[in-house]
Amino acid sequence: MSISSVVKDIFTAVIRKIRAALTGIYHWLAHLVKALINLWHRLGPRWLRVLIVSVVVIGLGYQQLSRFLSPNLTQENIYSLHYLNDGWSQEERERFYYTPQGTELFGLEYQWFINLELPLSHNRLASEENMRGWGFVVDPGQRPSSGNPGNLPVGMGRHIDPASGKEILDIGCAACHTGELHYQGAALRIDGGQAVQSIPNAKQGEFITTLGASIIETLFNPNKWDRFATRLVGKDEAKREQLKQDLWQYAGKLKHFITTAGSPKFYPVEEGRGRTDAVGRIANIVFGYDLNAPENFRKADAPASYPFLWDIWRFDWVQYTGFTNQAMARNVGESLGVLAPLKLVDEDGNLLTGEEFGQSAVDIDGLHCAEGLLRKLEPPKWPEEILGTIDTSKATHGKQLFAENCQRCHGPHITDPYFWPVADQQDPNIKGQIGVNWKWDMDGEITRVEDKPFRKDERSKIWAVPWIDSESIGTDPKLVDNFIDNRYDASKLVPGSEPVSAGQGLQLLLNELVPLMYERWGIPTEDIADFDGLNVPFRIENIRAYKARPLHGVWATPPFLHNGSVPTIYDLLSPLRERPTNFYVGNREYNPSRLGYVTDKRSGSFHHDTAIDGNRNTGHLFTDLDMPGRIGRLLSEEEKFALLEYLKVMGNPDFDQALGGDPQNWAKYSQAPELALMQTSCEKSHTRHQITKPAQPHTFSVASTTQENN
Repeated sequence: MSISSVVKDIFTAVIRKIRAALTGIYHWLAHLVKALINLWHRLGPRWLRVLIVSVVVIGLGYQQLSRFLSPNLTQENIYSLHYLNDGWSQEERERFYYTPQGTELFGLEYQWFINLELPLSHNRLASEENMRGWGFVVDPGQRPSSGNPGNLPVGMGRHIDPASGKEILDIGCAACHTGELHYQGAALRIDGGQAVQSIPNAKQGEFITTLGASIIETLFNPNKWDRFATRLVGKDEAKREQLKQDLWQYAGKLKHFITTAGSPKFYPVEEGRGRTDAVGRIANIVFGYDLNAPENFRKADAPASYPFLWDIWRFDWVQYTGFTNQAMARNVGESLGVLAPLKLVDEDGNLLTGEEFGQSAVDIDGLHCAEGLLRKLEPPKWPEEILGTIDTSKATHGKQLFAENCQRCHGPHITDPYFWPVADQQDPNIKGQIGVNWKWDMDGEITRVEDKPFRKDERSKIWAVPWIDSESIGTDPKLVDNFIDNRYDASKLVPGSEPVSAGQGLQLLLNELVPLMYERWGIPTEDIADFDGLNVPFRIENIRAYKARPLHGVWATPPFLHNGSVPTIYDLLSPLRERPTNFYVGNREYNPSRLGYVTDKRSGSFHHDTAIDGNRNTGHLFTDLDMPGRIGRLLSEEEKFALLEYLKVMGNPDFDQALGGDPQNWAKYSQAPELALMQTSCEKSHTRHQITKPAQPHTFSVASTTQENN
């Protein structure tokens, strides 16, 4: 017998056995199915069997839906609260937390928000546990106050809509610019610091997604609707019907936004906790959404951390790329990006004229109030009793290392007040500016030098913040490249104009809008210099660079670099090969030895992958390798920890003597000018929005919230 015959016989035998096995399995399955069918018929009449199937399907569907709609919360246990910044009284802190700026979540009413329930739950959506879990700042055991009657997180205030008179939820400055560090049950409040909430993040389980799901279920679930309507308007049928119409209208606005300027396709790099592409979102909202020009929507794929705010009133140029200089223009632009309503075009997309143009809820007094308060805020002080005692010998060594390696960029570079050239009727343009409103320029305090008009900056000293080109610093260039390279059609604002950058477009708009707002809010001409930010005219720079800001209190502002791509300062001082490439953000537990958040994976955390453009952790490198982004020599472990020890107390007046004199001592810096106008603005804003009246009782008390959460 040949070998081929043997192989053929073996193959035939194997095939026969496989066929027999498959036939056996088939018959077994057939008998099993027949047995199951017989069992099914014996369960009872058809209606009972259908009922059983329906219950099983509904149960499984409900389980999956509950899992899908479950909020994505970080678990935190906080038992005490400690404020680390000096400069504010408790009343001033409350003012910063809850002074409105005129922003809206599409007109979401304040009472709606505090009475909405979580999807598939009776529990309040805006409870302390939920809001803290989404990264918002909430005091442990917080109680309602006159500024915060709904007992909401820091930064969630209310304003009275000027058109309808309704009380609207307002997202204030403090929502993004108040931070917290947690350590062994203690919450360390960082006023003016970096928040870790993620309001714009539309990912499953995040705040805005859960809010939308709650509204939809309230409209479709009769029981949830009945509870919601009864709490708000009682049993009055006419009011209940109007409430339902209003809620449907709101749901329509939400749907329209998430299919236009808020569509996830324009934000392909997840912003996650504590980040947003602010400039990209402002541009999409103003030039695409408000101007009704969908061709202007651009990918905003360069998320940046919320910057910390103490000392910014001293800076000559602000924002990560240092593209603007004036407080009011910066704050109005920010308000528009946080969805302050703005009327620019009619229903057909044509630019409005006359009284209709520029109508908005932006609160000029509220913005001036918050900006003035920030002039008083000092950097946070390291709490030795909680985070550990300072080794002054090591910190003194770190002071020397800082002077040798860091001060040349981070300064502060203190200079005399600037004389800003301004436009007038004879010369209505400024070199390098795409547009200037000469009347607004001349509304400031004017000084003439050789018969040329200038605004003399009213600060006694200014911190000149240097630009470092993106190639030299080597950090992720996506943010600055988008700012320089993205172009928007502004021809509706200026017919025939060439496409503009986001900064240039804001200049064209705000040059018209801010003076109009001053006029409508009745701001006297003699006060405009102070409202502008201490007599600073509005200017824009377009430089492919990042600014190097002073670092007082930087230890309290993790994660680091503009895009939050380096979790601790220790990692930032380390060579690139030693920096984490994947870590998690969202947990606020602090690591006092490395100066940053703990970065292990926990519930509610955002995964930061530095391999993604926009997330990269390159640049700002201390290394002996000749590579892009090298700014200094490789530091030893001893040197890194000495620098960390100094950064904990850099500039803190309490340690000046122990350090043998600290050139960064913030007590020796110039003080803010007179703040009387700021105080008046705060009072006017609070009176207008009825914030000064005693808190009214609301349906959800703290006691009932605690009971529900238990």
